Formats: sequence, C-alpha cells, structure tokens
Amino acid sequence: MKKVITIVLCITLLFINTFSMASTLNNEDTIKDTIESFYNTQYDSYLEMKYKDITPYLDMSKIQNRNKVIALKTLAIRRKYIDEKGYGYVEKRRFPLTFNYKSIDIKNDYAKVILEINLDKQQAYPPFISSGENIFYLKKYNDTWKIIEHDYIGLKMFESSKVKLLLEKKKDELFKTIDKEYAIDKTKEYKNYNEDEEQSEVGVLSLPAENHYYSSSRGVYYANKYVINGNIKFYEASTSGGDCTNFASQVLWYGFGANDTTEDIANKEMMVSGSTYSEGWYAGSGGGSRNWESVNYFWNYMTGYKSIDTPGPRVSVVSSVSSLNEGGIMQIDFESDSDYDHTVILVDEDTLKFAQHSPNKYYYYSDYSGSKRFFNPSYFREIL
Repeated sequence: MKKVITIVLCITLLFINTFSMASTLNNEDTIKDTIESFYNTQYDSYLEMKYKDITPYLDMSKIQNRNKVIALKTLAIRRKYIDEKGYGYVEKRRFPLTFNYKSIDIKNDYAKVILEINLDKQQAYPPFISSGENIFYLKKYNDTWKIIEHDYIGLKMFESSKVKLLLEKKKDELFKTIDKEYAIDKTKEYKNYNEDEEQSEVGVLSLPAENHYYSSSRGVYYANKYVINGNIKFYEASTSGGDCTNFASQVLWYGFGANDTTEDIANKEMMVSGSTYSEGWYAGSGGGSRNWESVNYFWNYMTGYKSIDTPGPRVSVVSSVSSLNEGGIMQIDFESDSDYDHTVILVDEDTLKFAQHSPNKYYYYSDYSGSKRFFNPSYFREIL
C-alpha cells in the first residue's frame, strides 16, 4: 500500500511540475508576443503614416502608456503631412530588429522583462525604438499580458514622461506648427559677431587674431565616426542631461580645425580656457565646462554676441531647418516649454538626417517633435 501511495505522489508531483513548467513557458511566449506585437504595430503605423491601435498591449491607466499613444498619433500625422507637402525626406523603409531576451521573471500576475534590441546602427530607426537594454514591466489581466511600464534610453524623445500627460494637439494646430518649422524668417536670423571681422584678420585697434573657418565636411566626418561609439579621448557626460551637447561641442571643435589627438585636447586647441566650470568652452578626458556640455548654456555661449577681441566660436543663427547646413546644430525642446532638452548635428542635408548622443543614433528631422532652434558655425577666432 505504501508503495502505491508513493508512486501516486510521485506521479502527482511530476504532473504538477510539468504543468507549472508548461504554464511558465506559455506565459513567456505570450509575453514575448505582446512585446513584439507592440513594436511591430508601432512600426506599421510609422511606415503607413496612419495611427494603428497599440492599446491592446498597454495598461491604459498608466500615464506613460497614454503618452505612447499620443506620441504615435502625432508622429504619424507629422510624417504624413511633411511627405504630402514635400517639405523633406520621410523614411519609408523598414529596418531589421533582433530581439534578445536577457531575462523574463514572472511572479504571480506580474513580470519583468529585460530585452536587448539589436539594430543596424548605421540606419535611422523610428524614435520609439532604442537599441540596447529595454526593461518592460507587465501585468496579467485574465489571460492577457499588458505592458505597465517601459524603461529605455529614448523615452524622453518619444513619450516624454511617465508622470506628466502630453498635450494632444489637433491636426490643424500640428499643421500650422510644421509649416512654421520649414518657413524661413529672416527677422529671426543674425550673426553673433561684427562682420568686419571677416574682412581682415586684424582690426585697426584690435588684438592680433586668426580666424579658423568651420569645415562642414570635417564636422560631418567626426559626427559619423563617433555617433555610435564616442571618442574615448574625451569624457562622457553621464549626468541627467546626457552626452548630447558634449558630443556636439566635439563636432564643432574638430570642424574648426583641431586635430583628434590627446595633444590638441590637452593644449585646448580650438577651445576657450576658463578658470572655473562656468567659464570658457573646453573639455578633456576628465570633464568639460558647462558651456561645452549643458544644452542651454551651450546655446547662450555659442549665440551670444562676441566682440572682435573675444576668442571663440562665431555662428549664424538661422530660423529654420531649411537654412541649416551640414555640420550645423539643432536644439530641441520636446515639451515646448522654452526649456531646451537636446542638441543634435545635421549630417545629411538631402534627407535631413541628424547624428546625436543620448541615445547614440541617427534620427530624421521628420521624427523630431517639439520646438527647435538652429545655428550654423562660421569660424573660431583665435587671439594670437
């Protein structure tokens, strides 16, 4: 009798374990299907330039997920309008994605997924796709898994926030905003220096100086070389502001004629020295000044008026991407609240393709939402 009971218990335990394993595997497959369908539906919406419903994959009680829906609707409308008006290039190709699941941890009706997405890093993917680590939190409702939270490096550039609901603009408002983006307004354009500087290298009463004119081709070369993997001769800005402006400053530095060597960096060639963090425009392996690495301080320093005896960069502020040259700078205010968030570099004038850090990737102008401002670098004035 004891033998029979033992056998029955063993069979029962085996059945329970087998059922548990099958249930876990089934849950994992369902979770993977939810995440991949979520990405594929977004990509379909992006390419067709028409919103496709992603709410079946999302817990819509969460602000982040409501923002994802608003952002996708806005992006589809934006791309279609730009394409129809012939304003600029709109990508219509689908690039490959590889999903590498690092871990799937399931506890009751909750799951945490660490997913690594591999991309063709030479291509510009939609803003809702970021390479590297993506962390998903999901909850099971009846037999359906829904995404409740998504952590990834591109969050700020797409849905913007987990806690603040995005404003959903009407189509007419979006169209007017886009029209303004591509329109050139000469009243808003200016140079931050006296044009007499360009006529001669030394003024009658000025200090001896030399102008080093910006090379767009050098700037673009540097941006393309280091867009994915940064230049290890410089530091990487790891604060909440990210590395975008540090990278943009490096591009200008090289475009003004500096050599990509530790010697030129140490000697601060084509840089402006400062005795404190708040002064000058400089960087090295151990860090840089705030004018070098901070979005708004960088803009104010670059575009602020400079007298003939002031060393440093000279730029021309332009009113539209239509006037931006290759190697030129664009800044973006994602929430249009006058607090700019991001700095990028134009690397292809025909497609309006930009290189950026944080995240390290390419973007098309048509995929950037928010307010923008622009300048073209002119030259670096060196006081001899």
